[in-house]
Amino acid sequence: MEDWVEPTKDEIDQVAGLVRSNRWQNAFSHGVDDISFLDDGFVSEIPAHQTILDYWTAQKATRPDGLFTVKMVNPTEIPSILSNVMLLDIVDDGFDARYRVYGTGIVSKVGKDWSGKLVSEMNRSVRSNQALFYRGCYRAVFLENRAMFTKHQAISWLDANTWQRLILPVYTECGGTMARFLVCNIAEKGRALSAHEWTVMNQTRYD
Repeated sequence: MEDWVEPTKDEIDQVAGLVRSNRWQNAFSHGVDDISFLDDGFVSEIPAHQTILDYWTAQKATRPDGLFTVKMVNPTEIPSILSNVMLLDIVDDGFDARYRVYGTGIVSKVGKDWSGKLVSEMNRSVRSNQALFYRGCYRAVFLENRAMFTKHQAISWLDANTWQRLILPVYTECGGTMARFLVCNIAEKGRALSAHEWTVMNQTRYD
């Protein structure tokens, strides 16, 4: 695996700025196909994304300020896509985030449950060049206060070819501070890992 260096805050902020200005196309050393902020009325071609987007939109419409808040996160409302959902607590103004929920469908593709871990801890363990992409996008969502869609090529040894992510802001009940990211993450052309593959991946790819 290639040498890996943890991104600095300055690097994360620089990438977040490129994402916010839609000038990210040459910012990454691996395949990123799309990073887009969502406009009102956005319709997704991915059924799971549309399901969570409809839920998010309907819930936030019940508040005068139009914010989707932490109390609105109810897994029983989206059972059909729950295995592809992640919920992250925002840390350090979006420079990092901690996985509160890490869907079982995603676990079956990556071979490890990252619940309770920081995004930076995952990046540090995996040591891939995608760390700047992940953290720059989350920081951009935090700064822009808008939902985001991303599509990128998976690490070659993961059990997926492409990841398509919908990142939705979640706010505190009072004050309107962004507190979490609600994410629906869909793998294309993937399959569930066998028990043997799961064991091998954990032994050889993680600290």
